[in-house]
Amino acid sequence: MNRFFLLAALLLAVSAALHADDWSVRPINGVPRLTRNGEAESNFIFSAARITKGNPVETESVAAEVKLARKHGVRVYSVSFLPLWGDEARRKAAADFADHICGEILKSDPDAFFMPRVQFQEPPFAEADMREKNLSADGSRDQVAIASARYRREAAGALRDFIRYMERKYGNHMMGYHVAAGHHGEFQYCNFARRGNLFGYDDATGAAFRNFLKEKYRNDLTALCRAWKKNHLTFENAPVPPPTLRSGREGEVFHDPHTEQASIDFNAFLNRDMADFALELARVVREECGKTRIVSVFYGYLFECMPQSNGPSQSGHFALARLLRSPDIDVLCGPYSYSNLARVPGGPQFTHTVGESITAAGKIWFNEDDTATHISMRQRMPEDGSHRAAFDRTLEETRLLLRRNFLFNLARNYGVWWYDHHSRGMWNDPALWEGKAFADRLEAAVLDDPEPYRPDVTLVFDEKNADFIVSANEPRYTLEGGVSAMRDRVSRSGCASGVRLLDDIVSGKAGYSKLDIHCNAVALTGEERRALRDRAGNIPTVWMWAPGYIDLDRNEFSLKTIEETTGFKVRPVQPATWTVWARPEGFDFNLPDHYGWGQTLRPVFAPVPEKGDLVLAYWRDSYGTPAIVLRPGRDGRPFSVFCGAVDLPAATIRAFVRKAGAHVYCSRNAGIHKGRDFVAVTAGEGGLYDLNVGGAEEWFDAYTGRPIGRGPQLKLNLKPAETFTACRKILLNKIHTGGNAR
Repeated sequence: MNRFFLLAALLLAVSAALHADDWSVRPINGVPRLTRNGEAESNFIFSAARITKGNPVETESVAAEVKLARKHGVRVYSVSFLPLWGDEARRKAAADFADHICGEILKSDPDAFFMPRVQFQEPPFAEADMREKNLSADGSRDQVAIASARYRREAAGALRDFIRYMERKYGNHMMGYHVAAGHHGEFQYCNFARRGNLFGYDDATGAAFRNFLKEKYRNDLTALCRAWKKNHLTFENAPVPPPTLRSGREGEVFHDPHTEQASIDFNAFLNRDMADFALELARVVREECGKTRIVSVFYGYLFECMPQSNGPSQSGHFALARLLRSPDIDVLCGPYSYSNLARVPGGPQFTHTVGESITAAGKIWFNEDDTATHISMRQRMPEDGSHRAAFDRTLEETRLLLRRNFLFNLARNYGVWWYDHHSRGMWNDPALWEGKAFADRLEAAVLDDPEPYRPDVTLVFDEKNADFIVSANEPRYTLEGGVSAMRDRVSRSGCASGVRLLDDIVSGKAGYSKLDIHCNAVALTGEERRALRDRAGNIPTVWMWAPGYIDLDRNEFSLKTIEETTGFKVRPVQPATWTVWARPEGFDFNLPDHYGWGQTLRPVFAPVPEKGDLVLAYWRDSYGTPAIVLRPGRDGRPFSVFCGAVDLPAATIRAFVRKAGAHVYCSRNAGIHKGRDFVAVTAGEGGLYDLNVGGAEEWFDAYTGRPIGRGPQLKLNLKPAETFTACRKILLNKIHTGGNAR
């Protein structure tokens, strides 16, 4: 009898495999696209159910939302499940929950495809074995250590069992697997942002760190001792640096590579080990499913994790390049920015990450749209009605945010899913889905013939910079108002902008750009310095803050390497704040009378002007000392700018774009979303906006179809927070006749 059931199960599995759809990410016109059996699919997913402690899934809400989703063409549903691990009772409970949710979704949408978010929360063994938990410097233990070999081994096995279960029962409905581990399932270390929580002092993390050191220093003990400035070290006793060393020196942003290499190494280890765990789980999916299923992970929150109170590397998110090189990952994802600006109607949209580098690597970035809707805001309102204004969001405000988000993603070839935080029906309003209908028509019109996103402005981010930042709260506000805030500035500049890893610039992979802005190119090798200088010989470049200050060849701070990188001589200064005062020349580049904030931390530099240079601004607390200098193009080289401040206003970026000869779409601060045959503009404030689309052809309102004028200048009278989409006739016809939609 047992043999009969085994044979029947095997036949069912084989049958499911034969009839299952082939989901993959494939290039179309050089753009990575989600495909099913080779045909392009919508980049929209609906997240229908999520497991949260103390918040049971409201099945009725899920069913209602799925019915709305199906009505509006949704095929794929993200659902949050637990892996099959632990004793039989626990495994059965996880399988029963998966069956229950899948069954409810299939009742409402029999054609549904699933992309389970497999949540690797605390493993069963860790509940009884405290030794496997992460140990903080204060003696506390929280979740299981990411470095635990037992945890990783059991997680891989539990994932394998879960995949086999789902493929056997729902093979014809499987689209892929989203593996989720660490803090909130986002491959971050537990409580990484809790101030003062320096962790990694458990045995598992210490052992994994020493293995990392063996690999980095190629088993050369002399090299390790030289780098750490310590004798009597071995690869068996090298310790995790104590909190006093990891916190760095007071008033400094960066570890000194000459004397604090141990802390730099540990930061690098934290990032790499987390990335490797994501890769290990992704590889399990590939081994089980081949390339017929999409593999997705949360990772790459570079800008969002930069200003953390314990330093960015405590998140573990700064080894993105390792994942981009892997054939085992198709999709990277994360919420769109939690910046207050990005979360309000009319604010700029930007992501956690370097989306253009992800696309260039042949993968898709998915923005998780967890916008607080008018429904979820009411659900969160205190029962006594207090603070009502803070929770008061209208349907129209929700729709304004969703339209902005959609156009942002479509222009850049990103994906998106609507995410119901607690499975309580925050998307259960037909009016929200009716608003999505326009988005569906616009996406369908470009689905089979996408255009690579080629922004004129490239904001460049170097992820290895995080390894050198001290694990302390002090640098947080410098990084938040500087490196992290530059996303906001370029997003509101009225120009088409993108974000790239420095690796792409150095390798030549980045290609097209009319203006490069380097926000954190601090730690560079000689090869990287030469590559950046060569590129700056062809493309106008803005150098921010401390470019090239850390010489990775000599492991030291160096003013000389700043000059090698940028061409500017600099000298260190120490103004009290980051505030700068504009000179008359600065007004020509839209600098305000003054801008800046907050106490400075070392390093701060003043560029030394040469003959013919334009000093655009002085440091306020050291008037007469240059803060921003523009060097006009000479000897066939384009202009370059050295900005000692960590921030630049959006209007000034726009002036640099115009000087570079790049396209300025709008002379006011506005978000620009440029795609094939359309330009969308998000107005922060109401009023008249001039939209420079170039050429002389006629343009139309993509939503209503009415003509709005001929190029190059379109005059638009926009409401506050409105996102308006202008399109050419060819796209309008596709939108209103079905275009490429199947």
